[in-house]
Amino acid sequence: MTIWLTTAVEKLLVASAENLAPFETGGMLLGWRDESDRIITDIVGPGDRALHGRYAFVPDHRWQKQQLGSAFARSAGDLDYLGDWHTHPGGYAEMSAIDRATLRRIGRKVPGALTLIAAGDRDTGWLMKAWAHRRTSFL
Repeated sequence: MTIWLTTAVEKLLVASAENLAPFETGGMLLGWRDESDRIITDIVGPGDRALHGRYAFVPDHRWQKQQLGSAFARSAGDLDYLGDWHTHPGGYAEMSAIDRATLRRIGRKVPGALTLIAAGDRDTGWLMKAWAHRRTSFL
């Protein structure tokens, strides 16, 4: 799978990260599926009632669902929810146990769901890494 990220989305992610650093923030990834590839063309932010901590982030789910519905309507049903993003200010672009559990939960409903983590700070820059949920089946 190749994950494509527009420059505009990258700038939005970095601006969001720097705006709330040293606290985590995040949101939803929107875009398209092209066979196994994912093209991220927009993001939804955390929402006004989101909780931002030094090592945790809880989004405002109600607000995000409204934003997702609006984006879907504006695109005439062309955009898709691809997964979630969040930041690790001053940390590493690696998934925690909570991040892995969240990706598994999303992956039960969204095939190939993504988690994107932006880590770093204003001085060192921001490194972005993404993971995709892979369904496994058992015989």
